[in-house]
Amino acid sequence: MKPYFYPVLFIFLFSGLAFTAGAQSLCTGETIIAQETFGTTEGQPLPEGRTNYKPMTGSEVAEGEYVLSSTSRMRADWHESTDHSGITDGQMMLISPGTSDGEFYTDTLDNLQPGTYYSLSMHVMNVNQPGSCGGAPVLPQIKIEIGYYSAFRVFNHLTTLTTDPIAETASPEWIKISCGFIMPAGISSVSYRILNNAFGSCGNSLAIDDIHFSSCSSLSTLPVSGLKINTVETAGNAATLLFSTEAEFQTSGMEAQKSSDGIRWQAFHTQAAAGNSDRHKSYIAQDLRPYAVTYYRIRQTDQKGGESFSAIVRYTSQSNGITLSTYPTPFTSQLLVNFTSDKNEVFMVNLYSSNGSLLQSTTVQARKGTNNVQLSTGHLKQGQYLVQLVNHDGSIRMTKQSIHL
Repeated sequence: MKPYFYPVLFIFLFSGLAFTAGAQSLCTGETIIAQETFGTTEGQPLPEGRTNYKPMTGSEVAEGEYVLSSTSRMRADWHESTDHSGITDGQMMLISPGTSDGEFYTDTLDNLQPGTYYSLSMHVMNVNQPGSCGGAPVLPQIKIEIGYYSAFRVFNHLTTLTTDPIAETASPEWIKISCGFIMPAGISSVSYRILNNAFGSCGNSLAIDDIHFSSCSSLSTLPVSGLKINTVETAGNAATLLFSTEAEFQTSGMEAQKSSDGIRWQAFHTQAAAGNSDRHKSYIAQDLRPYAVTYYRIRQTDQKGGESFSAIVRYTSQSNGITLSTYPTPFTSQLLVNFTSDKNEVFMVNLYSSNGSLLQSTTVQARKGTNNVQLSTGHLKQGQYLVQLVNHDGSIRMTKQSIHL
């Protein structure tokens, strides 16, 4: 992506947009951080790694190929149009994906700020002239995935957007699609992928131009904020997930998913979401059959067909030789944490509030056998708290609930 930096802050407004694409986000107070206009050099291929489609090799764009061009008429049955930006000799990306489920375009953005609203937007056009495929064309459809890679090289989804099919039009027509998210704590880089989500030959061709990645003062249709797994409690052979949101807008459902490898996911619990909420909302899901090492995430769906994901949590089931207890119950000014380990190992002992806020964290060079940690808790209010034992690799070993008097 070619970065351009703008010193002024301006307001972006939709104009004449007659297109729904799942959970479209309106970015107000937009500052463009980086953009891709595809330049002005005719036929020059994209840098390596930006797409997995092949550059055009013949006189027309064949299936599985793309070309950067200042005119959209790269096949006889396509529209004749200039690019969206209006730059002299400005180019667009023209793609004939066919049945490939590849990446139209992908990039990574660095040095982003936690807690900031961001949006990704672009203009797209169905380049096929009506009737060129008879009465049953395969209409283009785009899927956007935005997320980040964890220390385990697992892709954590932040948001996913699937557009409606992009209709044929009598004359060339650019439409705008966009989606947004809030940058989570502790993360400064995200990757996005613009993917083909329609599979077929005739009709499934499109142009993409003016990809913008921006920071926003607010996102008017962000479906959920603060979606996270607070902790995972061990209950016999089962695992109980405690997760929450800080605000919801037209949310539909919450789906708890698990995986043994962080790649292939299956749902084990579903429930209705709050719909609309401007306050903290807690949820619970129980996994009766966790793996020895289980990856968990929450998939939130909204009423417009969009979806968002929590960060992924890695959980290790309780093994022989690992125990966790707290004393006294209820506790007051001090909480004693006692745990046993089956080997010399580094652990983190974390104290959380009932809504998932981290209050204290202590690193312990544990020895094989019994280990003790003392937490100062005199400043805490009456209520329920969670003590979590985390392995050196970041996996949650055990969680125990304690009550403050």
